[in-house]
Amino acid sequence: MTNLNINPRKLLLLKESSQIKAYVHPTRIAILRMLAVKKRTVSSVAKELGVHPANITHHFKLLEKVGLIKLVEKRDIGKNIEKYYRAIAHNFVVTADRQTKSNKKALELSILRNDLSTAISTVKRNDKHEVIAVIKIARILPSDVKPLQRKIMKLIREFARYDSAKGTAYTMNISAYPNEANYVRREEIIIDE
Repeated sequence: MTNLNINPRKLLLLKESSQIKAYVHPTRIAILRMLAVKKRTVSSVAKELGVHPANITHHFKLLEKVGLIKLVEKRDIGKNIEKYYRAIAHNFVVTADRQTKSNKKALELSILRNDLSTAISTVKRNDKHEVIAVIKIARILPSDVKPLQRKIMKLIREFARYDSAKGTAYTMNISAYPNEANYVRREEIIIDE
């Protein structure tokens, strides 16, 4: 059977749009993290993620198609053949080529959309954890964007200080983007239990 021994490189810069689109999905990022540590089967990754293998097979196929993972071993276990995969790198960094630079804003928002879609699926399966959701609309002067960005980064660093190995994994995303809706002063949506 196939048995390739690959050592993932430390870092891979993602420039091709197909690789970037494949990478920026939260489930695929989790898969890549696991496969960077050691070779794994779809079933073992699915078990750790708490999903059925059929729910992540398409993620493996896409990651293999764009070259972010490789099939490194096949084991004949009687009725089935186990396939082991490995990530080609430990860390991935999205770099901006001409096409990515022109679509950077859309890429950032699509990453956010993918992350939120995964979160929606997660809370539908397990609603025992709190969700904090606030949407606020404000008009911001161009000169105020950088100071606001610094304050947001300070809040994110504070959020990271709460990280505990015994805690539940929470994701914080803060995004500010142009809104085509009619502006209403102090309009906000707060969902509270």
